[in-house]
Amino acid sequence: MSELEWVGKPAVEAGVIEREFALHANGRTVPGVLWLSAAADAPEPLVLHGHGGSGHKRADNVLRSARKTVTECGIAVAAIDGPVHGDRATPESEALREHDRDAWRREFLEGSTYDEMAQAWKATLDALSALDEIDASRIGYRGFSMGTRYGIPFVAAEPRIKVAAMGLNSSQRERLMADAPKIQCPVLFIQQLEDELMPRNAVLELFDAIGTSDKRLHANPGAHAAVPPDEQDAIRAFLAGHLNPHE
Repeated sequence: MSELEWVGKPAVEAGVIEREFALHANGRTVPGVLWLSAAADAPEPLVLHGHGGSGHKRADNVLRSARKTVTECGIAVAAIDGPVHGDRATPESEALREHDRDAWRREFLEGSTYDEMAQAWKATLDALSALDEIDASRIGYRGFSMGTRYGIPFVAAEPRIKVAAMGLNSSQRERLMADAPKIQCPVLFIQQLEDELMPRNAVLELFDAIGTSDKRLHANPGAHAAVPPDEQDAIRAFLAGHLNPHE
């Protein structure tokens, strides 16, 4: 059973309501943020936003994406901290990350963290779907790099996800290649052709493994973090087209 606890008072800026929360579920507390339109007069669709590696729920790119999704698309957004990221980091995990990044990944980001993160997202979705402000029939997922690493197992197991935007990942091949064929919702997959972290062929193989027939690949020149601004617009348009189909 999960419990949603609001933290502090809502903040309102440029038509966007920001509410921080703590989700208590499965013996853990997961910090998160929900962004809503201050002008909404009906329940809104919701996009769950997975952040990238070394990021957190209020990283600059998450904030920009969330605010634009709310104001331009009329879609609420929620983000939670990944394992040992943001407010879930510990002094021990931060010390190891500074000393030996590979060891940090092995100890804190592999194995059971896939199922733990899927459980955290499921509990988040359960709690937020019960809010009057959220239309539980229109739920999407967005997450790139580490957001895909944890997003594929979650989306594969969660039939309430109606659309997903993912990519920039090919790590942990065995787990992701096993889960990807189970995904049946429409998918937009992003690839950077000069990605210094993810081999080009491996990313393409992961895209090919996604089970849905309604999928498309957008490949852009540039390094891992150099996704062009117009691609960000395309991602929002793709999600909105499935979650707000009549607008």
